[in-house]
Amino acid sequence: MAPMQVLAARWTLTAVLFLIPVLMGKIRINLRKKNVVFLFLAGLFEPCAYSILEAYGIKMTSASISAIFVATIPSMTLVLGIIFFKHRANLKLVVSLILTFLGVVIATFFSPIFSASGTRAGMLCMTFGVIAASMYSLSSKKASSDFDAASVTAIMAFEGAILFNIISLCQGHGLDTFIIPFTSGKLLINLLFLGVFCAFASYFCFNRLLAYVDAALANNIVGSLSTIIGVVCGIIIMGDIWGWYTVIGLSVTLIGVWLSTMRMKDDLD
Repeated sequence: MAPMQVLAARWTLTAVLFLIPVLMGKIRINLRKKNVVFLFLAGLFEPCAYSILEAYGIKMTSASISAIFVATIPSMTLVLGIIFFKHRANLKLVVSLILTFLGVVIATFFSPIFSASGTRAGMLCMTFGVIAASMYSLSSKKASSDFDAASVTAIMAFEGAILFNIISLCQGHGLDTFIIPFTSGKLLINLLFLGVFCAFASYFCFNRLLAYVDAALANNIVGSLSTIIGVVCGIIIMGDIWGWYTVIGLSVTLIGVWLSTMRMKDDLD
């Protein structure tokens, strides 16, 4: 399946999962509320803009460069939050962001397979992808004052399903987008996992977290923990290479996450 077919199938499944409770009246989305603009902006930034930019950015840059770009999302969220939403930063948050980013850089830069290759277009895509991911978090945070996590995630799913299906159709793909998965059990399971867990459940939980804590803080905790889990699973399951740089890098990242959880505790209190 082409990348846009995968995105179309994934977000269509997620949209259907949300459409059912919406039609049943379990999820009620009042589009007359004050922050409705941010509700739709959240979906436009992610998955719409971010998924496309990330897909092409990763394709045109090395894995090392992509990882470093993604690690800047929490810091970019903090900067954009200060500029556009008048957020405030304290020392504990800033230090935690620096440490988690530094940890990723250490684990990536000192790796023997580190590669700084990439095209200008790829770098540009990753840059705008980081901005899109940051603006999604900030928009979702703003929308959470009027809409619950289920409503925000539902709109994200609807927007993603519409956009990716349009793009898929323009690329010449039709109903085969939804037929192909049923020809392979492995492919079907992968798409179900992406649609149910990586979109429906994970974004709902993340949007719920954004309703309670600072957007940069939420990105830092979730993004860093995802990186740590991914690296550890890669080593254990896939046999990825590792060394002192991995241990030190993950340790520094964990310290940054610990500081973030301390700040999160302050926010929740």
